[in-house]
Amino acid sequence: MTITNQNKIHRILRIYEKLITGDGIIRKELADYFEVSKKTIKRDLKEIDRYFQELDNNYHKDYISYDYQNKAYFLNDTKLDLTQKEILAIVKVILESRAFCKSETKKIINKLITKVPLNLQNDIKEIIANELYHYSELEHQSKLLDLIWNISLAVKENRVIKIKYNSLSKDNLVERKIEPMGLMFSEYYFYLIAHHYEQKDDFKIPYRLDRIDEFQVSTEHYKVNYTDRFQEGEFRKRIQFMYPGKLMKIKFKFWGDSIEAVLDRLSTAKILDEKDRKYIIEAEVFGKGIKMWLLSQGDNLEVLEPEKVREEMNQTIKNMIGHYKN
Repeated sequence: MTITNQNKIHRILRIYEKLITGDGIIRKELADYFEVSKKTIKRDLKEIDRYFQELDNNYHKDYISYDYQNKAYFLNDTKLDLTQKEILAIVKVILESRAFCKSETKKIINKLITKVPLNLQNDIKEIIANELYHYSELEHQSKLLDLIWNISLAVKENRVIKIKYNSLSKDNLVERKIEPMGLMFSEYYFYLIAHHYEQKDDFKIPYRLDRIDEFQVSTEHYKVNYTDRFQEGEFRKRIQFMYPGKLMKIKFKFWGDSIEAVLDRLSTAKILDEKDRKYIIEAEVFGKGIKMWLLSQGDNLEVLEPEKVREEMNQTIKNMIGHYKN
C-alpha cells in the first residue's frame, strides 16, 4: 500500500469519526490539517455519503449535508437512531419521573444528548437547564442502575434470589428467598415483583428496589410454564400504587370533571352506564391501592360494589372526619 493510500484511509476514517460523534466538518480546517485541497475533502465526504447510501440501499438521499449557519458539514439528524425531538422527550420523562439519583440522572441525560449532532445539542441543554439544575432526587438517594440490570437478568434466567429487605413495618432487615417475576416502575420507584420461594398460590409481592439492602443470585432455577408467566402489562392495568392484594371487581359511580382521567388511570375500567354526565364504572383491580385512589377523588364518586369495599370507604371517611373535630 502506498503512502498516498495510507493517508487517504486515515483521512476518511478521521472524517467518519467526526461525523458519527456529531462533530461538524469544516473543509478548510481539514484540508490544512491533512495538507490536501478542499476539493479532496469534498470527494472524501461524497465517498462517506455513498457508504451510508449503500447501507440503507437508498441512492436518492444525502446523508451528509451542509449547515449554512454553522458553516460545516454534518451527518443528517434523520440518519440517527433517535432524533433531537425524540431524545428531548425521553430526557423530559426521565426528569419528571425522578426515578434515579442526581448523579445517575445526569449521566444518562448527558449520554443521550451526545447522540445528537453537536450543532443541535445546545437546544436540548438550554430547554432542560433549569429543570436539571433544580432536580430533586428522592430521599433514598440510591444508585439503582446496576441493581436494575442484575435483577433483570435473574428474572430472565428464572433464578432464585436471596435478599435482605428494609421493610418499613419492621425495625430490622428481613431475609427473603424469592422467585423474581418482573421489574416495574410506578410513582417514583422501581419494584421487583416476586413470589416467595416455592409459594403455592399466585399472590404477587412488590419489593421496592431502593429498600433491598443485600442481593444474591443463587444457582438454583425455578420453573414457570409459559402460560403462567408474569405479564407486566396486565399486572400494571390492575394495580394502584403497587399495593398487593387479591384480584377483585369494583363498581362505582363517578361525576367528576374528567372521565378520561379515570379511564386512563384504571386501564381495565369500563363504562356500564351514563346519564347526565354521571357514569357507572366497573374495573378489575388488585389490592387496597384502589381504595387510596378512590379517596383521592373526593366527593366526586360513590363506591357501589363490593359491599366490603363500600363499608371500608364509609369507615375511613368517618375516621377522617374525626381527625378534624375539635
